[in-house]
Amino acid sequence: MMDRTGGEAQSDGRSTRWDEHRAQRQGELVDGAVALIEEEGAFGMGRLAQRLGLPRSVLYRHFKDRASLDELVRRRVTESFVQRMRPTLSFDGTIEESVHRVVGAHLDWVFQHPRLYSYMGVAEHSMGDGSLVAGTKTAIALMLGERFGEVLKTLGVPQAPVRSVAVGIVGFVDTAVNQWMRDPAREQSEEELRAMLCRSVWAVLDAALRDLGVVLSPQQRLSDLEGAP
Repeated sequence: MMDRTGGEAQSDGRSTRWDEHRAQRQGELVDGAVALIEEEGAFGMGRLAQRLGLPRSVLYRHFKDRASLDELVRRRVTESFVQRMRPTLSFDGTIEESVHRVVGAHLDWVFQHPRLYSYMGVAEHSMGDGSLVAGTKTAIALMLGERFGEVLKTLGVPQAPVRSVAVGIVGFVDTAVNQWMRDPAREQSEEELRAMLCRSVWAVLDAALRDLGVVLSPQQRLSDLEGAP
């Protein structure tokens, strides 16, 4: 739209206010969908409209289609998971404690939100194994890889294939958790699963470090390494 001088029309603020209102309302609707998934394991547009006390037409004024809403829901769930994991990727404590903290955070989130976890593994949204979506795994692996890289730099190893190791660890943990969640006759208790995953993650890390000529004890405090933040 052009103004009378031929220039671009200036916003009078109404458009901005509407955009803010639309974004806020979209957020409320996404929250409603997430809550419905937590309670029932899935949601339909009709069921969501019923829960929120709105005509279905209102939902379609804020979302082009179901796929658009699904995308925002997946993004919200992914953000929740990543936010839970990010603080665990620190130099606090020993290597063993760090492994337990990261693995534990993953398991705790899954156990606290089993229906969201299941929803994130549906059909085309998953990696094909019914677990976390590819984007989520990549985000966690990149963060983990950055932390590995920082540790190795303090040890005088500036270049190492840490991203591949991080991706492998994240994929292994998530696939194992997914199989355990879906198995009706679980061969391990929750605590046994935690212990197995922690042992396995450390075994992978230890092997990768030894290939780089680095030998560390799982009782080594990362903060004691020279140059570690």
